Amino acid sequence: MDYDVIVVGAGPAGASAAYWLGEAGKRVLLLEKERLPRYKPCGGGVPKTVFDRFPFDFSPVVEREIGRVRFRFRDGREVAAELPGRPVAMVMRDRFDYHILQHAHADVRDGALVVALEQDEAGVEVTTRSGETFRGRYLIGADGANSRVARLVGLRRTRLLGATIEVEVPAGDGLLTEFGDTVLFVLGTPRYGYLWVFPKADHLSVGIGVFGAGAKGHVMRETLQREMTRLGIEVDGAPQRGHPLPVHLHNEPLRRGQVLLTGDAAGLVDPLLGEGIRHAVNSGRLAADSVLTDNLSTYTRQVRRRIGNDLLWGGRWARLFYGHPWGSFELGVRNPRFLNQFLRLFAGRTTYRAMALRAPLDLLLGLGRRRPTTAPET
Repeated sequence: MDYDVIVVGAGPAGASAAYWLGEAGKRVLLLEKERLPRYKPCGGGVPKTVFDRFPFDFSPVVEREIGRVRFRFRDGREVAAELPGRPVAMVMRDRFDYHILQHAHADVRDGALVVALEQDEAGVEVTTRSGETFRGRYLIGADGANSRVARLVGLRRTRLLGATIEVEVPAGDGLLTEFGDTVLFVLGTPRYGYLWVFPKADHLSVGIGVFGAGAKGHVMRETLQREMTRLGIEVDGAPQRGHPLPVHLHNEPLRRGQVLLTGDAAGLVDPLLGEGIRHAVNSGRLAADSVLTDNLSTYTRQVRRRIGNDLLWGGRWARLFYGHPWGSFELGVRNPRFLNQFLRLFAGRTTYRAMALRAPLDLLLGLGRRRPTTAPET
């Protein structure tokens, strides 16, 4: 059977594209190399604005709702802030991604690794590891940071990758009470990255992310264990799972012929926070719209305008923040005006560009009103 669209990858980008294409009556095939539902290393923080893109309920897959954020500097000082309205939800990616996919009208084949891809005037043909061959008019690559689709069609030849290590830690009542509706960011270590503690229904998701070429596995593991021990969180014995963090590059083509890249495969990850779910969903919608209008030629430009340009602003913020961690903590995190804008960003309610436009006034007006910190560790 021939399909209108073949989607490779069942993450939020691929599942979202499959959903919108199926709703429009297209014949969709989704190929996923893992068995579904599959585990994905990820902190799992999702702005609830993402849920508003869909007409169905996400409450069955929400583990926690976040109403408070703590920022801890490497010397032990902390700043805490409320997050009104609990605008961020915590999810497990296996359940979240599969929840979207279950609402999609698509033929889903899991355990189907794509090993070959060819294009001609009639469309795209893919071959899986089992030897099956499928044809489609279009193909959407949503197969992650190490996208095989991108390699097969010659896209994203120059990639800049960071790395993250994530651990799901069993937690007793004390830690679950402490972090019940609270996320924690540890800043100032590692260099050019941060650590996090995100609460889930019955455990904590903790991890470390480092952007750029400075990501070294053994250093990251040592830093993760040291900082979590200081917080009373024991990571020894729990499986540690790594994952690459793709960095968005400007003027990078995301389409070749009848093939489009979305989500992590397109490098659409926040360069400051490492968050990619929101951008994956949005790029999945843009890819679906391009297919539905048979207008692939403007896809890269649309992604750049709707997502990529703000990620470039995010890269500027990341270089400032990670290049000057002490000053960023003192003048940024402790500045109530800057902090309020960051919390709005975390909740998906503002952009990096908007933050930059406000920055001079926020810096000036917030200098004399810095938030108090808790005492550093002795």
